[in-house]
Amino acid sequence: MADVLRISTTAAKEVVDLTERLEAVIRKAKLQEGLCTLFVTHTTAALTTGEIGEGTEQDFLQVVEKMIPRIQFQHAHNPSHAWSHMASSILGPSLTVPVTGGKLVLGTWQSVMLVELDGPRERMVHVTLIPWIPC
Repeated sequence: MADVLRISTTAAKEVVDLTERLEAVIRKAKLQEGLCTLFVTHTTAALTTGEIGEGTEQDFLQVVEKMIPRIQFQHAHNPSHAWSHMASSILGPSLTVPVTGGKLVLGTWQSVMLVELDGPRERMVHVTLIPWIPC
């Protein structure tokens, strides 16, 4: 089964928790065992897992800012958002999470995160559910 989540971000840089929306897609599909694969079709947004709450999203964004220096980018289209392209590529556009018992297999404090790096914008996250088929 495939689905598309449309996410409207509200800030230039932010973390959006996708976990509950993905769990709803999994329930709707009645998937019990398998994989949930995600792909964001934008070059200035990324997907990852991490902790949400108590300021950890802001900490995460600050770490990403520090990882990628502000250099004199050669990006001809719009050098002002070249940094967002670099951050997106390093963090990555895709993620795969196992599904067991009809739920995402995540750690106690772990969530699936969309990382907005050049917002606010509408982002599309393509979700593909792959059922486990015993061999």
